[in-house]
Amino acid sequence: MVESAQIFKGVHDTPVYTDILLKKPLRLGVAISLYGGGGLTVALTVLMLDSGHARTTLICGVLLTTIAAGIAALMPRGRPTLGFRLHSWWRVLRPQSTSSTDNPLLAPPHTITANLSFTNHGVYAHYLLSGLPYFLQSTKRRVGVADRHQVLAREIPAGTWIYGLCVPQNQRQLLGAMLHGHRDSPSWVHTCTAMAPVIAAEAPRSRIYWLSIPVDAGRAGHSPVGSAAKLRDWVIGRDKDSDDSVAAYQRLGHDIITALPEEFTPTPANEEMIDWFWRHNAWRGVFDHPLPAHRGPAHHSSTALPAAAFDEGDQQHGTGRGLPLRTTAAGLTTAAIIAATAELPVLALLLAATAAALTLGWSLGMRRIPSWAKTLRISSPDGLYPDSYQAILPVVDMPKAGIVFPGSEFLQALDDLDTTATFDFAINLVPRSREMEFVRNDRAKGNINDQFTQRRDVRNGDVELITTARQLAEYNRQLADNIDERPLEAAFLIAVGAPDAKALDYSIKRLREELTGSGQIAIRHYHGAQTRLWSAFNPGVPNHKSGVDQFAQPTTTKKWSRFVPITSSMVGNTTGILLGFNTSTALRSAVLLDLPGTARRNRNPCLVCSGALGYGKSYAAKRITRAEIQRGAQVFIVDPGTEWEDALNDVPNKAVIDMAGNQFSCDPLRTFPDAVAGGYWLDYMIPMMGLDSTTIGVQRLRALLEPDARRRFGITSTAALMAYIAAIQPPAGNDTRPPQVAALAADLAPILAALTSWATYDFTTAIFDDTLAVPDLNSLDVTVWLTGSLDLPSSEEMTTPHLYHGLSDRKRASVAIYGMLVRLARVSFFANKQRFGLIVLEEAAALLNSRAGADDAHLISRRARKHYTGLLIITQDPVADLTLMGDKFITQQLIMPFENEDLAKQVATKVGIRADDYGDIEEFFLAQPTPAEMRDPTAFDDDTAAGIDRGSRKGLGFFVDEFRRKSPIRVVAEPDQAIHAAYDTTPGRVA
Repeated sequence: MVESAQIFKGVHDTPVYTDILLKKPLRLGVAISLYGGGGLTVALTVLMLDSGHARTTLICGVLLTTIAAGIAALMPRGRPTLGFRLHSWWRVLRPQSTSSTDNPLLAPPHTITANLSFTNHGVYAHYLLSGLPYFLQSTKRRVGVADRHQVLAREIPAGTWIYGLCVPQNQRQLLGAMLHGHRDSPSWVHTCTAMAPVIAAEAPRSRIYWLSIPVDAGRAGHSPVGSAAKLRDWVIGRDKDSDDSVAAYQRLGHDIITALPEEFTPTPANEEMIDWFWRHNAWRGVFDHPLPAHRGPAHHSSTALPAAAFDEGDQQHGTGRGLPLRTTAAGLTTAAIIAATAELPVLALLLAATAAALTLGWSLGMRRIPSWAKTLRISSPDGLYPDSYQAILPVVDMPKAGIVFPGSEFLQALDDLDTTATFDFAINLVPRSREMEFVRNDRAKGNINDQFTQRRDVRNGDVELITTARQLAEYNRQLADNIDERPLEAAFLIAVGAPDAKALDYSIKRLREELTGSGQIAIRHYHGAQTRLWSAFNPGVPNHKSGVDQFAQPTTTKKWSRFVPITSSMVGNTTGILLGFNTSTALRSAVLLDLPGTARRNRNPCLVCSGALGYGKSYAAKRITRAEIQRGAQVFIVDPGTEWEDALNDVPNKAVIDMAGNQFSCDPLRTFPDAVAGGYWLDYMIPMMGLDSTTIGVQRLRALLEPDARRRFGITSTAALMAYIAAIQPPAGNDTRPPQVAALAADLAPILAALTSWATYDFTTAIFDDTLAVPDLNSLDVTVWLTGSLDLPSSEEMTTPHLYHGLSDRKRASVAIYGMLVRLARVSFFANKQRFGLIVLEEAAALLNSRAGADDAHLISRRARKHYTGLLIITQDPVADLTLMGDKFITQQLIMPFENEDLAKQVATKVGIRADDYGDIEEFFLAQPTPAEMRDPTAFDDDTAAGIDRGSRKGLGFFVDEFRRKSPIRVVAEPDQAIHAAYDTTPGRVA
């Protein structure tokens, strides 16, 4: 069944028409004006027949009746009400600057104790909520997130506020998170310090969620029951500030938040945070301080919160010309006297009424021409912060049938806006009594039925009434379906803050566009109501005073929950390496990666970097590897080229071993621990030489390579093995060998022949030359094994039987040596659980498509956590290359763009993104060329001939973290240009 997010706007506000006279349907206000005014005019005219003023009375009566009927016809049919609109327009005509010190609606809390704020209108408890992972999750998981919102809505008291605030990430804390646990490493400290300007230039932000709960009216909150509780406290003289009252408030707050789903992890705000909350809302867009940490500062008094001055319409920068009301009124009064003298009573009356209106306006304080701007300018009388230009935009309409869920998360659109403004939102929730709501619905249904008779089809009445009746029926059905379902009144407000009026106006236009595309959401920017609506971001102000009640619409907890406002698109770890910045939204929050921490959290510290050639997968891997070296890791790199040698050229205590050279040995009998050396020798050498592992000779060799046998016969290397087998072969003269030795020699003769043949190759010197040194991996920080001289087979050759059997000796040796290196790294690192080890496999297709190599990589992926070892696989085709190995236990992936669309779709499916949920998701994974790369040949420019810079697409990738959260990111570039050039493998560029 298709679900939807929905509000039932207007089901209780059906316009009332009447056809009491002549069966003409008229709005009730219009009918009263016409019938009442008309009857009164006729009566007065008759009474004035003998006085000589009957004509004047008739004309004036008709005129006043017409004016009254016209005003009644123009009255709004729903909310906001006429009173709200008149109040707003009066503030436009007579703007009045006010401040937080003289207006109770704008006043900050006068006392803050722990997470409690005491205001002139009540006591609120404040908590921080965690956004739930939602972006690119499966439909099942998104429904689960919405269901948790439903539970939240059912448990909160009436008058609860949920705020979504866009705040800068604390760059100092971010650097601290990068340095965590590694402050004793000078090189890592230097790297983090060099990253500070990069972070500052990116200005990462995040959205926090702030929950404000009324706790001075009992569990019911701001409801009739809660009002009775407050009245009781007032009657008995309870002191709100007493220790007993504070303790009772905190107990109530704890009772409420413990009923919320634990996934929201409600955390009490502290006094410093509440101070920050006031400043953030007062100077939105210019107050750029991050949220304070969870510390316990001293008790805040009212003087700790600065005053704010509110200028409705930004009158300070308006024209401000004076209005000559008194002079004009005097002139009109004189003209009225002249008209009366000339026996023109109607004109005289109009002139006199106009003069009276002008005089009244002057007496009420109208002195200057208002600016007519909708902007709210908030300044700091103390000069603490620059002026903030704000707009408070209530949501006034959305599709009557609702918005299909998933896809109804319209508040997420705020995070997609990349302007200089700050976008926040506020949601007010007022749960209502089920029984009272059923009564209210029955009354509304009766009115609708009556209007079918009274109104008929005036102004398309039948369609409107049928639609409203259907909405009301659906609302009733939602409430009746589940006894735990609660009616709810919800109001949505969006606040925009900017450093200047132009930026504010531009941001509002972009916001309208974004919301229109997010479900046809309508917002309004009301003249003269901005100061009043701003008080919605000042918890404690009653809804009828802030005007929020004008925009609250009935719904149910389930329907409201499908708006899922409390979500998060963040990925990565809380500490670690700065991998990049999240590009799923315009907030660009920082993404950290901590592979050692993953192991300590009992998760898999393996990462796959994949993507097409030239899109930065190796670049990112080099940044990660260098960072782990600086953080104390031991690294083992298998490099089919020489790019890693260049990338880590400045790293000390490393060895670069070229497998084509004659510097170091990779003989399994010499490099592996004695207990496993024989078995590993068989794993790699037998397939390399093309021998059948089931033959008698191989089985006899297996027994010979047992540790005890090798020690007894002095077999310490492959060369020593060959010498031993050769020594037991038939002598040239008399054969005095025991029968069992002769039989052993005969069985091993084919193996000796194969070994002798393979020993003649130059590419197997590292295996057969026992004079080469064995690298001491335990004493090295970095070991780079260059396998460029190895002729590695393709994945097709490895997986196709007839092609595999036809492999050349060089390719067979390459696979064996490559596999031995990986196993050597695994054995070495698994033996040391005190130091994190990282195995890096560059262009891992050949290794992962060999049986032994795939087995080793699979074993690492399953056991690396226990042995404090990480695995970093770099591949161009993760689907094919990880098939033999199996990737069930690898969660973390960094995916750069692919050139092949089918591969992009397969990768999207592999990381758990279903095409049914996200039909065009492969666009995230598909490489997109820049306009410069596709320019007309006639637009050739010598300056761009050397190469095209991908610009905004540079470093774009897709990251899946250890918690299976997914997001597109931009991998950060190395700030050190020398290191950046060393990482870059783009040909033809001058460093």
